[in-house]
Amino acid sequence: MGFDDKLVRKKLEVLLKDQVLVERYLRIYGPKLDMSNVAKLKAFQAAATNGGPEGDNGEPTYHIKLKCPICNQADIICHEMKAKCMTLAFDRFLVPRYKPVKPFTALNYSLVAVTVCPSCLFASPDKKDFLTFSVQAGSENKSQLSPYVLDELRKRVEARKSIIAGVSDFAEYFKVPRSQAASINAYKLAIHRAQVEATLETPLAWYKAGMYSLKIALLTRDSGKDDEPMLKEAADALAKSFRASELKVKELEYQLVYTLATLYLRLGEQAQCQAFMGVLDKWHGEQDKESKIDPRVTTVAVDKWIDKVKDMWTDRDDPDLWKH
Repeated sequence: MGFDDKLVRKKLEVLLKDQVLVERYLRIYGPKLDMSNVAKLKAFQAAATNGGPEGDNGEPTYHIKLKCPICNQADIICHEMKAKCMTLAFDRFLVPRYKPVKPFTALNYSLVAVTVCPSCLFASPDKKDFLTFSVQAGSENKSQLSPYVLDELRKRVEARKSIIAGVSDFAEYFKVPRSQAASINAYKLAIHRAQVEATLETPLAWYKAGMYSLKIALLTRDSGKDDEPMLKEAADALAKSFRASELKVKELEYQLVYTLATLYLRLGEQAQCQAFMGVLDKWHGEQDKESKIDPRVTTVAVDKWIDKVKDMWTDRDDPDLWKH
């Protein structure tokens, strides 16, 4: 190590007051002193120790700042769930409910999961749809959405505003703690984004729209209101996902078809339910036939979902079946 390198290390030890941070700085930025990089590292460390991913202040979420890929609004707060702060219990449609783990505070994460730009109302529960900053690389990460999707979304700001007509202060409306109505509208904005993605044949677009609809249905149901309209929307979107073969992994396809069969059973459309049960049975037959040629192939994965939906079919007249 040369004299200049040693001098930089000494200065970093004074500025950062933490040998681990000094080593991290040198690993990321090299032996060149830059106060902006020092500030970035300090900010990252502060987030980690005061409510960040490794923090333990009782809050089940930590905050990161994002930038909108549509209007470049900066410092949008995203609420990320800390590891091991909650347990999940899934409803009939595989939508999670969140239960707190001590010592963390109770929080229905679905209420805050969607990040909304307070300027143009771009919304997503996936931070990768936004612009993020990489401390390690010292640079901004682009949105995972294609430039074509982003261009189309820029044209539809007024359409998004019409979803929450009557609201003028978007930042105040979507701030946390967030009302149930605001949380539902956040998911509706996310559905709008996913539908735009679908017009440009973006992978998984209809699947995302359907799952967002199921989130709204759960929030609606838990408030004692009728969830059927949103269940119908979910069934429509997920059926489009199925027809478009959006899911390329067999296990996920099995789950999707199970969810569709369950939705149609709940909606009283028994013929549609049986049709999707038939899809699972067909896949079972294909897997069984293939297993006779290749012993590594089994029907275990598909059988799990067949058994689950057949149990519900058997109990379809039970008045308590949908009390969940």
